[in-house]
Amino acid sequence: MNLKKKMASLAVTLAFFVGGTAQAFHSNYSPMAPRQLTYKASHADYSYGLTVLPGNSIDSIEGLNRNGPWQTNYYVLDRYILRPVAHGYAKLPQFSRTGIHNFIGNVGELNNTVNNLFLGNFADSGISISRFAINSTIGILGLFDVATPMGIERKEMSFDTVQGRAGADSGAYLMIPAVGPSTERAIHGTVVDAWPTYLVPPLIGWTFNAISAIDTRAGLIPQEEMIDNAVDPYAQVRTAYLQYREGKVNPDAAMENKKDENVEEFLEEID
Repeated sequence: MNLKKKMASLAVTLAFFVGGTAQAFHSNYSPMAPRQLTYKASHADYSYGLTVLPGNSIDSIEGLNRNGPWQTNYYVLDRYILRPVAHGYAKLPQFSRTGIHNFIGNVGELNNTVNNLFLGNFADSGISISRFAINSTIGILGLFDVATPMGIERKEMSFDTVQGRAGADSGAYLMIPAVGPSTERAIHGTVVDAWPTYLVPPLIGWTFNAISAIDTRAGLIPQEEMIDNAVDPYAQVRTAYLQYREGKVNPDAAMENKKDENVEEFLEEID
């Protein structure tokens, strides 16, 4: 096993310890399926007729996702709280928003450094820590991105992507109350990537996460009309989210969905 694979395996092992649950690896069965012990069982289709989405994700609790968290998030929390706050934030002077965005991104360079290291991308890891050092000093705590004009480009890498490239499936699709779309794998990744906030007092960590969420939501303002006018906003958000995540892991396969053979067989029977 080469060094990169060893580093990736170590990264996934870390996710198991931090997240507390096991993850499924690339296959044609649901990560929520019963444990398989034989070759035949490991190649069985446990999707139970559900559509396998990008990243081998399955919306196995769609009814609960739709009628609980989605209704609360989309029709209440986003509409009456997060959306107005994001639009208000978007009206701040450009230099203020840029400074906040740069600061958040600079903290993210710590994750980029470690996650690229897990994948054996030593050059990218070195670039990430260099960006953090330069922007934290010359850029005044990261408020100014002076590294990019110097030709030191950002090498973004999340732990969710690290797990995906190590072979872990996305797992079940989840709509989390007050958070939004996620997957089993993404939850593990979020827990690991949040480590910088564990080093500061809780109030500071919560404040940073809240500002980061508002900054991210403001960046989605151009997408609001597309989602609001969609025939099925829930499905629109789910597809966009899963394709984006899978695109980070494997850009060439981002648009691919596994065919639902059960549905095809049913249609053939009707014909």
